[in-house]
Amino acid sequence: MLDPKKYTDFLNEIADNFHLRDKTRLVFTERFKIDNDDLTNQALADVLSTNLLKSGSKNPENSLRDSLTKTIYNKLEAEGCNFNSANNDKLEIAKRWLREVAYFWYLLKNMAVSTNKMGPVIQGVGTMNMWQHDSNYPDSVLLGTEIKFEVQLERPGYLTLLEKGTSGEFFCLSPSFLAPAPHFNETGVASLPQEGARKKYFKLTGKPGVEEIIAAIAPQRPKLDWLPKPEQPPLLLQGKHLQEFLAYFEGKSDCTLWYMNYQVV
Repeated sequence: MLDPKKYTDFLNEIADNFHLRDKTRLVFTERFKIDNDDLTNQALADVLSTNLLKSGSKNPENSLRDSLTKTIYNKLEAEGCNFNSANNDKLEIAKRWLREVAYFWYLLKNMAVSTNKMGPVIQGVGTMNMWQHDSNYPDSVLLGTEIKFEVQLERPGYLTLLEKGTSGEFFCLSPSFLAPAPHFNETGVASLPQEGARKKYFKLTGKPGVEEIIAAIAPQRPKLDWLPKPEQPPLLLQGKHLQEFLAYFEGKSDCTLWYMNYQVV
């Protein structure tokens, strides 16, 4: 069950990330509130009519619908919500994606500790100076660049690495054939793809945007049945995977959970 306050905070953060303002922000936050699920667009427009009319609209329902169809749905789709060419049921698809996928990534990000102890390393440029306290991982990387991804392990353990790409899709990169040996017996730098993996590096393809990474370092392999085997490709994650990951690591004091992001430009 969604925590009402956390879910409201989540909607406001999404609105901030989308740079929604005034009428459009109001429509987004109110249309996707759980308390408003029983209201049709017309009924919700009636509730919001005073504010919608302030924006210069003569018809509150048209104003609400335009905010959804001309701005909000497009931004959700760009963020990873797959409407599958739907026209009439976009609202229900958007609700499910926000509540069953995006919300749980938001919770994971907030449970994790932001760190500069992991990041991309551009091939041919050289790696960081391990004796410096602050990392020099780049904040932005050009599209098409070949990179490795490093994690500075402060403790031995099993590394699980989740990625949200610029497409909005989520993947488990470690374990997979990119990290066939995800258990590290010593501290130090873990580099993906690992030595001997099928790929020698990642090539940043797709579109510009934000790449987000969550790393979990646990004493042993997490008891998650869906984790890929060493010979398998990275797993495309669904909402249920994120929910199970959150439930497993929530409150585990013997595990480290880190978060970072960088821009693909």
